[in-house]
Amino acid sequence: MNAFMNGFKTLQRFSGFLLMGTVVALIWANLPGAGYTEFIESRLVLPETLAAWEASGGLWAGLAHVYEWFAHVLAHDPATIEGLKAWTIEHKEVDVPHTFSFHFIVNDLFMVLFFGLAAKEVSESFLPGGALSSLSKAAMPAVATLGGVLGPVGMFFLLHMVFSPTPSVTHAWAVPTATDIAYCWLFAGIIFGQKHPAVTFLLVLAVLDDLIGMMIIAVFYTPEVHVAWLGLVAGAIVVCEVMRRIGVKSFWPYVLIGGPMCWFGLHNTGVHAALALVPVIPFMPHGGRDSGLFGNKGLHHHEEDHNDVAEDDHGHFDDTMNAFEHFFKPIVDVGLFTFGLANAGVLLSMASFTGEPTWIIFLSLLLGKTIGIFCFAFAGTKLGLKLPAPMNLKQIVVLGCVAGIGFTVALFVTTVALQSGSTEMIASFKAAGTGDMLKLGALLSFAAGPIAFAISKAIGLEKINTTAELKAQIQASEGEGAAAGAPSAAAAATATSVEEE
Repeated sequence: MNAFMNGFKTLQRFSGFLLMGTVVALIWANLPGAGYTEFIESRLVLPETLAAWEASGGLWAGLAHVYEWFAHVLAHDPATIEGLKAWTIEHKEVDVPHTFSFHFIVNDLFMVLFFGLAAKEVSESFLPGGALSSLSKAAMPAVATLGGVLGPVGMFFLLHMVFSPTPSVTHAWAVPTATDIAYCWLFAGIIFGQKHPAVTFLLVLAVLDDLIGMMIIAVFYTPEVHVAWLGLVAGAIVVCEVMRRIGVKSFWPYVLIGGPMCWFGLHNTGVHAALALVPVIPFMPHGGRDSGLFGNKGLHHHEEDHNDVAEDDHGHFDDTMNAFEHFFKPIVDVGLFTFGLANAGVLLSMASFTGEPTWIIFLSLLLGKTIGIFCFAFAGTKLGLKLPAPMNLKQIVVLGCVAGIGFTVALFVTTVALQSGSTEMIASFKAAGTGDMLKLGALLSFAAGPIAFAISKAIGLEKINTTAELKAQIQASEGEGAAAGAPSAAAAATATSVEEE
């Protein structure tokens, strides 16, 4: 059992389930006649099968009616033969209806939990002691995040103008704004060491980046907004606030009442329903202070870090937000296998690797993130903002490169972009294989991690794995600053926080 748990924790730590799902999808999609696309995109139950169930009567007929109801309510899928005929008459100008498929279940239902965990980290970071709890703490990461969004967007349109792909892929402009939190954390620890301030800095940047990504999805990838349905979202927020005020501590009522209300509200509004828990999480009861962004609770829940969390002897968390994370984080880690399987099945061919969209996305992530974060951080220092000691601008180059890992979130945004375009755009993308190229660019962004590692070796970056090493490097940076006549306020502030630990 210990060996099993150790193996499971290792897979969690290195996002192994996501990698396995990605590898399986890539292999399956490239096997001739393997039926990958049919498995991912086809209805869970075919209309002909439903007709046979209904004809058989009894339990099977009842099951068919239940499935039809869920397919229609959740995915707006006509589902039955008669429903498809009626839908075709009403929507002659549209190629295909929505389908209640494996892809839908993963991207529209499972990813609700993924973005819920991201929303939890954003919410906690604004608590006292959190990474965004004051203007002085949030200023430089916020400025760097702005560069991490505008840099890739600017690079995207520059490369789009240079390559001039046919068909145009300007609709996918938001794909390179994404940052994969899990893999950024992994490579940051490998490159900088777990005690280096750059790790926390990068995670704050990644969380803010994902917050902006959620807003981009809601605003720019919503083809048609039915505002009236936002009333259901507002109602969910009121219900959650009432539950918080009357002292409901369990996260289940918030998830099972507020979650579905927001899901149906967003889904029928036109906004992607994967954001359903984003309005709910901030209204869960939380601790008085943030115990550290991904630190004490842990992005991957290391056992040695549990001491600082409000947890009783039975492993129950007093803090509702942390209890929510503690319960759902392992489920999401394992479930990311299905996300990789559903979204990473790219047809690998010479056309995919040489296609302009592939390189527009990859280079926008790699170069756009690196240049954007560096330039905005540089501008921030000129405006008087401070990097946490012993960070310097050379290390910001490495950090920006790590932030170029788009992977999970970039794949998700790509899928949303492909689904939200016009019928003509979707048809042209399908004919040219553009969707595969966009996804391949997102997958190739994983290379930003090894590239950042190589840059760190080239500039002689020293890892910091212990508090003693951190203190030593802070003192060294103070000495260099004093010799150059530079102010050392940032170093002093960092040193003070180290002493408090």
